[in-house]
Amino acid sequence: TLELDDKAQTLSYEHYYPYGGTAMIAGKDKTQVQQKRYRYTGKERDDSSGLSYYGARYLAPWLTRWISPDSAGAVDDLNLYVYVGNNPLKYTDPTGYVKVIPVDMRPPYGEIDVLSPIEGTYQNNNLFYFPEAYERLENIVRAYPADKLNLLNANTEFLIKSEESSNGALIIQAYSHPPYDIFRNTMHFSRGELVFTANLKSKRPVYRSGLNATEVTSYQYLGMTKIAGALNMLPKKILRQNITNHSTNEVIKIYQTDKNYPRFYNNFLRNSDNGRSSLRITNTFSLEVTSIKLKSIGNDIRLHLKPKMPLISADEPLPPRGDMHEYFAPASRLSRIRQQTCHCTIS
Repeated sequence: TLELDDKAQTLSYEHYYPYGGTAMIAGKDKTQVQQKRYRYTGKERDDSSGLSYYGARYLAPWLTRWISPDSAGAVDDLNLYVYVGNNPLKYTDPTGYVKVIPVDMRPPYGEIDVLSPIEGTYQNNNLFYFPEAYERLENIVRAYPADKLNLLNANTEFLIKSEESSNGALIIQAYSHPPYDIFRNTMHFSRGELVFTANLKSKRPVYRSGLNATEVTSYQYLGMTKIAGALNMLPKKILRQNITNHSTNEVIKIYQTDKNYPRFYNNFLRNSDNGRSSLRITNTFSLEVTSIKLKSIGNDIRLHLKPKMPLISADEPLPPRGDMHEYFAPASRLSRIRQQTCHCTIS
Protein backbone atom coordinates (compact mmCIF):
# COMPACT_ATOMS: atom_id res chain seq x y z
CA THR A 1 0.00 0.00 0.00
CA LEU A 2 1.50 3.30 -1.11
CA GLU A 3 0.30 6.50 0.56
CA LEU A 4 1.05 9.85 -1.06
CA ASP A 5 0.60 13.44 0.05
CA ASP A 6 -0.89 16.29 -2.00
CA LYS A 7 2.47 16.78 -3.74
CA ALA A 8 2.73 13.12 -4.75
CA GLN A 9 5.47 12.57 -2.19
CA THR A 10 5.57 9.22 -0.41
CA LEU A 11 4.16 9.29 3.12
CA SER A 12 4.31 5.56 3.71
CA TYR A 13 4.82 2.28 1.93
CA GLU A 14 3.27 -0.73 3.60
CA HIS A 15 3.49 -4.46 3.00
CA TYR A 16 0.61 -6.63 4.15
CA TYR A 17 -0.05 -10.26 4.96
CA PRO A 18 -3.17 -12.42 4.34
CA TYR A 19 -4.24 -12.45 8.00
CA GLY A 20 -4.33 -8.70 8.41
CA GLY A 21 -0.81 -7.99 9.63
CA THR A 22 1.23 -5.20 8.08
CA ALA A 23 4.87 -4.19 7.99
CA MET A 24 5.92 -0.59 7.44
CA ILE A 25 8.60 -0.62 4.77
CA ALA A 26 9.09 3.13 4.48
CA GLY A 27 7.76 6.30 5.98
CA LYS A 28 8.61 9.96 5.37
CA ASP A 29 6.96 11.45 8.43
CA LYS A 30 7.16 9.39 11.61
CA THR A 31 4.29 11.26 13.29
CA GLN A 32 1.92 10.82 10.34
CA VAL A 33 2.80 7.15 10.05
CA GLN A 34 2.17 6.56 13.75
CA GLN A 35 -1.19 8.31 13.50
CA LYS A 36 -2.30 6.11 10.63
CA ARG A 37 -4.81 4.11 12.65
CA TYR A 38 -6.67 2.43 9.78
CA ARG A 39 -4.67 -0.09 7.76
CA TYR A 40 -5.42 -1.76 4.42
CA THR A 41 -8.01 -4.01 6.07
CA GLY A 42 -10.13 -0.97 6.92
CA LYS A 43 -9.98 -1.89 10.60
CA GLU A 44 -8.63 0.31 13.35
CA ARG A 45 -5.29 -0.83 14.76
CA ASP A 46 -4.04 -0.08 18.23
CA ASP A 47 -0.43 1.02 17.82
CA SER A 48 0.63 0.11 21.34
CA SER A 49 -0.60 -3.49 21.18
CA GLY A 50 -0.75 -4.09 17.41
CA LEU A 51 -4.29 -5.48 17.75
CA SER A 52 -6.92 -4.79 15.07
CA TYR A 53 -10.45 -3.87 16.19
CA TYR A 54 -13.27 -5.66 14.33
CA GLY A 55 -16.29 -4.54 16.36
CA ALA A 56 -16.98 -7.64 18.42
CA ARG A 57 -13.38 -8.65 19.11
CA TYR A 58 -9.74 -7.75 18.70
CA LEU A 59 -7.54 -9.74 16.31
CA ALA A 60 -3.86 -10.48 16.90
CA PRO A 61 -2.70 -10.69 13.23
CA TRP A 62 0.69 -12.20 14.01
CA LEU A 63 -1.04 -15.11 15.79
CA THR A 64 -3.97 -15.24 13.34
CA ARG A 65 -6.19 -15.55 16.39
CA TRP A 66 -8.83 -13.51 18.20
CA ILE A 67 -7.84 -12.55 21.73
CA SER A 68 -11.29 -13.45 23.09
CA PRO A 69 -13.62 -16.39 22.32
CA ASP A 70 -16.59 -16.22 19.96
CA SER A 71 -19.58 -15.07 22.04
CA ALA A 72 -21.87 -17.16 19.82
CA GLY A 73 -20.04 -20.36 20.70
CA ALA A 74 -18.92 -22.92 18.14
CA VAL A 75 -21.14 -21.68 15.30
CA ASP A 76 -18.13 -20.71 13.19
CA ASP A 77 -15.49 -23.22 14.32
CA LEU A 78 -14.77 -25.55 17.22
CA ASN A 79 -11.78 -23.35 17.98
CA LEU A 80 -13.42 -20.23 19.42
CA TYR A 81 -10.31 -18.13 18.77
CA VAL A 82 -9.53 -19.08 15.16
CA TYR A 83 -9.78 -16.41 12.46
CA VAL A 84 -11.92 -17.34 9.39
CA GLY A 85 -11.24 -21.06 9.81
CA ASN A 86 -7.56 -20.51 9.00
CA ASN A 87 -8.56 -19.69 5.41
CA PRO A 88 -8.21 -15.91 4.85
CA LEU A 89 -7.95 -16.31 1.09
CA LYS A 90 -11.51 -17.66 0.90
CA TYR A 91 -13.25 -15.95 3.82
CA THR A 92 -13.35 -12.64 5.63
CA ASP A 93 -14.83 -11.66 8.99
CA PRO A 94 -15.96 -8.02 8.91
CA THR A 95 -17.56 -8.05 12.37
CA GLY A 96 -15.64 -10.44 14.59
CA TYR A 97 -18.65 -12.75 14.78
CA VAL A 98 -18.61 -15.10 11.80
CA LYS A 99 -16.68 -15.79 8.61
CA VAL A 100 -18.36 -14.95 5.31
CA ILE A 101 -17.47 -15.14 1.63
CA PRO A 102 -16.12 -11.71 0.60
CA VAL A 103 -18.34 -10.07 -2.00
CA ASP A 104 -17.89 -6.67 -3.60
CA MET A 105 -20.77 -4.62 -5.04
CA ARG A 106 -19.23 -4.24 -8.48
CA PRO A 107 -19.50 -7.04 -11.04
CA PRO A 108 -17.95 -9.45 -11.73
CA TYR A 109 -16.88 -9.53 -8.08
CA GLY A 110 -20.48 -9.27 -6.89
CA GLU A 111 -21.45 -12.47 -8.69
CA ILE A 112 -22.13 -15.67 -6.78
CA ASP A 113 -23.64 -19.02 -7.69
CA VAL A 114 -26.77 -19.07 -5.53
CA LEU A 115 -27.25 -22.79 -6.19
CA SER A 116 -23.76 -23.84 -5.15
CA PRO A 117 -23.46 -26.14 -2.10
CA ILE A 118 -22.13 -24.49 1.05
CA GLU A 119 -20.96 -25.41 4.51
CA GLY A 120 -23.46 -24.33 7.16
CA THR A 121 -21.34 -22.12 9.41
CA TYR A 122 -23.89 -19.55 10.61
CA GLN A 123 -26.80 -20.07 12.99
CA ASN A 124 -28.55 -18.05 15.67
CA ASN A 125 -31.78 -18.17 17.63
CA ASN A 126 -33.32 -15.35 15.58
CA LEU A 127 -33.51 -17.59 12.50
CA PHE A 128 -35.61 -20.69 11.82
CA TYR A 129 -33.70 -23.90 11.15
CA PHE A 130 -35.99 -25.30 8.45
CA PRO A 131 -34.06 -27.62 6.10
CA GLU A 132 -37.18 -28.96 4.36
CA ALA A 133 -38.31 -25.49 3.27
CA TYR A 134 -34.78 -24.38 2.40
CA GLU A 135 -34.21 -27.41 0.17
CA ARG A 136 -37.51 -26.79 -1.59
CA LEU A 137 -36.56 -23.14 -2.09
CA GLU A 138 -33.34 -24.25 -3.78
CA ASN A 139 -35.30 -26.63 -6.01
CA ILE A 140 -37.75 -23.87 -6.95
CA VAL A 141 -34.94 -21.53 -8.01
CA ARG A 142 -33.11 -24.35 -9.80
CA ALA A 143 -36.26 -24.95 -11.87
CA TYR A 144 -36.43 -21.35 -13.15
CA PRO A 145 -36.40 -21.14 -16.96
CA ALA A 146 -32.89 -20.56 -18.27
CA ASP A 147 -33.70 -17.05 -19.51
CA LYS A 148 -34.92 -15.93 -16.07
CA LEU A 149 -31.98 -17.50 -14.24
CA ASN A 150 -29.54 -15.90 -16.67
CA LEU A 151 -31.26 -12.54 -16.25
CA LEU A 152 -30.92 -12.75 -12.47
CA ASN A 153 -27.32 -13.98 -12.63
CA ALA A 154 -26.34 -11.10 -14.89
CA ASN A 155 -28.19 -8.37 -13.01
CA THR A 156 -27.85 -9.19 -9.31
CA GLU A 157 -25.13 -8.00 -6.96
CA PHE A 158 -24.57 -8.65 -3.28
CA LEU A 159 -22.96 -6.42 -0.68
CA ILE A 160 -21.85 -7.25 2.85
CA LYS A 161 -22.88 -4.20 4.86
CA SER A 162 -21.61 -5.23 8.29
CA GLU A 163 -19.90 -2.30 9.94
CA GLU A 164 -18.80 -1.28 13.43
CA SER A 165 -21.67 1.23 13.39
CA SER A 166 -24.15 -1.68 13.34
CA ASN A 167 -22.59 -3.27 16.44
CA GLY A 168 -21.01 -6.05 14.44
CA ALA A 169 -24.33 -7.28 12.99
CA LEU A 170 -24.18 -9.42 9.85
CA ILE A 171 -26.10 -7.55 7.14
CA ILE A 172 -26.14 -8.55 3.48
CA GLN A 173 -27.88 -6.57 0.75
CA ALA A 174 -29.05 -7.92 -2.60
CA TYR A 175 -29.65 -5.63 -5.56
CA SER A 176 -31.29 -6.96 -8.73
CA HIS A 177 -31.72 -4.56 -11.63
CA PRO A 178 -33.06 -6.35 -14.70
CA PRO A 179 -34.04 -3.89 -17.43
CA TYR A 180 -36.41 -1.19 -16.09
CA ASP A 181 -37.07 -3.03 -12.78
CA ILE A 182 -35.47 -2.59 -9.34
CA PHE A 183 -35.41 -5.12 -6.49
CA ARG A 184 -33.32 -4.09 -3.47
CA ASN A 185 -33.67 -6.18 -0.31
CA THR A 186 -31.54 -6.69 2.79
CA MET A 187 -31.15 -9.61 5.18
CA HIS A 188 -30.28 -8.77 8.77
CA PHE A 189 -29.04 -12.19 9.84
CA SER A 190 -28.24 -11.17 13.41
CA ARG A 191 -31.86 -10.23 14.10
CA GLY A 192 -33.43 -12.70 11.65
CA GLU A 193 -35.24 -10.10 9.56
CA LEU A 194 -35.64 -9.84 5.79
CA VAL A 195 -36.20 -6.19 4.84
CA PHE A 196 -37.92 -5.24 1.59
CA THR A 197 -36.44 -1.86 0.72
CA ALA A 198 -37.47 -1.27 -2.90
CA ASN A 199 -39.30 -3.59 -5.30
CA LEU A 200 -40.36 -1.55 -8.29
CA LYS A 201 -41.46 -2.57 -11.76
CA SER A 202 -41.58 -0.31 -14.78
CA LYS A 203 -44.88 1.54 -15.10
CA ARG A 204 -44.99 0.43 -18.73
CA PRO A 205 -45.62 -3.34 -18.90
CA VAL A 206 -43.91 -3.60 -22.27
CA TYR A 207 -40.59 -2.67 -20.63
CA ARG A 208 -40.82 -5.04 -17.65
CA SER A 209 -38.29 -7.83 -17.24
CA GLY A 210 -40.87 -10.58 -16.73
CA LEU A 211 -39.57 -11.34 -13.23
CA ASN A 212 -41.88 -11.08 -10.24
CA ALA A 213 -41.02 -10.21 -6.64
CA THR A 214 -41.36 -13.81 -5.42
CA GLU A 215 -38.91 -15.10 -8.02
CA VAL A 216 -36.39 -12.36 -7.32
CA THR A 217 -36.68 -12.57 -3.53
CA SER A 218 -36.21 -16.35 -3.55
CA TYR A 219 -33.09 -15.99 -5.70
CA GLN A 220 -31.71 -13.13 -3.61
CA TYR A 221 -32.34 -14.90 -0.32
CA LEU A 222 -30.47 -18.00 -1.44
CA GLY A 223 -27.53 -15.84 -2.49
CA MET A 224 -27.46 -13.99 0.81
CA THR A 225 -27.52 -17.22 2.81
CA LYS A 226 -24.75 -18.70 0.66
CA ILE A 227 -22.55 -15.69 1.42
CA ALA A 228 -23.34 -15.86 5.14
CA GLY A 229 -23.02 -19.63 5.36
CA ALA A 230 -26.59 -19.73 6.73
CA LEU A 231 -27.54 -23.12 5.29
CA ASN A 232 -31.15 -24.21 6.02
CA MET A 233 -31.91 -20.95 7.86
CA LEU A 234 -35.02 -18.84 7.21
CA PRO A 235 -36.08 -15.45 8.63
CA LYS A 236 -38.40 -15.08 11.60
CA LYS A 237 -39.53 -11.63 10.50
CA ILE A 238 -40.16 -9.63 7.34
CA LEU A 239 -40.18 -5.84 7.26
CA ARG A 240 -42.00 -3.91 4.55
CA GLN A 241 -40.08 -0.65 4.65
CA ASN A 242 -40.99 2.81 3.35
CA ILE A 243 -44.26 1.65 1.83
CA THR A 244 -45.43 3.72 -1.13
CA ASN A 245 -48.03 1.35 -2.61
CA HIS A 246 -51.46 3.00 -2.76
CA SER A 247 -53.59 0.04 -1.61
CA THR A 248 -51.25 -0.68 1.31
CA ASN A 249 -51.23 2.94 2.41
CA GLU A 250 -55.03 2.87 2.30
CA VAL A 251 -54.97 -0.13 4.66
CA ILE A 252 -52.62 1.76 6.99
CA LYS A 253 -54.86 4.84 6.92
CA ILE A 254 -57.94 2.79 7.87
CA TYR A 255 -56.07 1.15 10.76
CA GLN A 256 -54.76 4.46 12.06
CA THR A 257 -58.37 5.66 12.16
CA ASP A 258 -60.24 2.69 13.66
CA LYS A 259 -57.42 0.75 15.47
CA ASN A 260 -59.22 -2.48 14.50
CA TYR A 261 -56.37 -5.00 14.38
CA PRO A 262 -58.33 -7.96 12.91
CA ARG A 263 -59.43 -5.74 10.02
CA PHE A 264 -55.88 -4.44 9.61
CA TYR A 265 -54.46 -7.97 9.52
CA ASN A 266 -57.05 -9.12 6.99
CA ASN A 267 -56.84 -6.00 4.85
CA PHE A 268 -53.07 -6.08 4.62
CA LEU A 269 -52.69 -9.75 3.70
CA ARG A 270 -55.84 -10.05 1.63
CA ASN A 271 -56.53 -6.65 0.09
CA SER A 272 -53.21 -4.80 -0.26
CA ASP A 273 -50.67 -5.31 -3.03
CA ASN A 274 -47.74 -5.48 -0.59
CA GLY A 275 -49.57 -7.91 1.66
CA ARG A 276 -50.52 -10.26 -1.15
CA SER A 277 -46.96 -10.18 -2.45
CA SER A 278 -45.75 -10.98 1.08
CA LEU A 279 -48.11 -13.97 1.18
CA ARG A 280 -46.73 -15.37 -2.07
CA ILE A 281 -43.21 -15.08 -0.69
CA THR A 282 -44.01 -16.60 2.71
CA ASN A 283 -45.88 -19.43 1.00
CA THR A 284 -42.77 -20.13 -1.08
CA PHE A 285 -40.71 -20.18 2.14
CA SER A 286 -43.44 -22.26 3.88
CA LEU A 287 -43.74 -19.64 6.61
CA GLU A 288 -47.02 -18.60 8.18
CA VAL A 289 -47.78 -14.98 9.08
CA THR A 290 -48.78 -15.11 12.75
CA SER A 291 -49.11 -11.36 13.28
CA ILE A 292 -48.29 -8.00 11.75
CA LYS A 293 -47.38 -4.69 13.35
CA LEU A 294 -47.38 -1.14 12.07
CA LYS A 295 -44.29 0.71 13.26
CA SER A 296 -45.04 3.84 15.24
CA ILE A 297 -42.98 6.04 12.92
CA GLY A 298 -43.19 5.81 9.14
CA ASN A 299 -45.11 3.50 6.83
CA ASP A 300 -43.35 0.27 7.82
CA ILE A 301 -45.11 -3.02 8.54
CA ARG A 302 -43.38 -5.93 10.26
CA LEU A 303 -44.59 -9.50 9.71
CA HIS A 304 -43.92 -12.14 12.37
CA LEU A 305 -43.59 -15.67 11.00
CA LYS A 306 -43.51 -19.32 11.99
CA PRO A 307 -42.60 -22.50 10.08
CA LYS A 308 -45.44 -24.52 8.60
CA MET A 309 -45.40 -28.29 8.15
CA PRO A 310 -46.41 -30.00 5.99
CA LEU A 311 -44.91 -27.50 3.57
CA ILE A 312 -47.27 -24.86 2.22
CA SER A 313 -47.70 -25.23 -1.51
CA ALA A 314 -45.73 -22.54 -3.31
CA ASP A 315 -48.67 -22.39 -5.74
CA GLU A 316 -51.27 -21.93 -2.98
CA PRO A 317 -53.98 -19.63 -4.42
CA LEU A 318 -54.42 -16.35 -2.59
CA PRO A 319 -57.78 -15.41 -1.08
CA PRO A 320 -59.95 -13.14 -3.21
CA ARG A 321 -59.81 -9.44 -2.45
CA GLY A 322 -62.64 -8.11 -0.33
CA ASP A 323 -64.08 -4.90 1.09
CA MET A 324 -61.46 -2.98 3.08
CA HIS A 325 -64.19 -1.56 5.32
CA GLU A 326 -65.72 -4.94 6.17
CA TYR A 327 -66.44 -5.17 9.90
CA PHE A 328 -64.27 -7.38 12.10
CA ALA A 329 -65.17 -7.86 15.75
CA PRO A 330 -62.08 -7.53 17.96
CA ALA A 331 -62.77 -10.90 19.64
CA SER A 332 -62.90 -12.81 16.36
CA ARG A 333 -59.36 -12.07 15.22
CA LEU A 334 -57.69 -15.08 13.57
CA SER A 335 -60.66 -17.44 13.62
CA ARG A 336 -62.72 -15.02 11.52
CA ILE A 337 -59.89 -14.69 9.04
CA ARG A 338 -59.52 -18.48 8.83
CA GLN A 339 -63.22 -18.83 8.01
CA GLN A 340 -63.08 -16.19 5.29
CA THR A 341 -59.93 -17.47 3.63
CA CYS A 342 -60.67 -21.20 3.93
CA HIS A 343 -57.35 -23.00 3.52
CA CYS A 344 -55.35 -20.01 2.38
CA THR A 345 -52.29 -19.53 4.50
CA ILE A 346 -53.01 -16.29 6.33
CA SER A 347 -54.32 -18.00 9.44
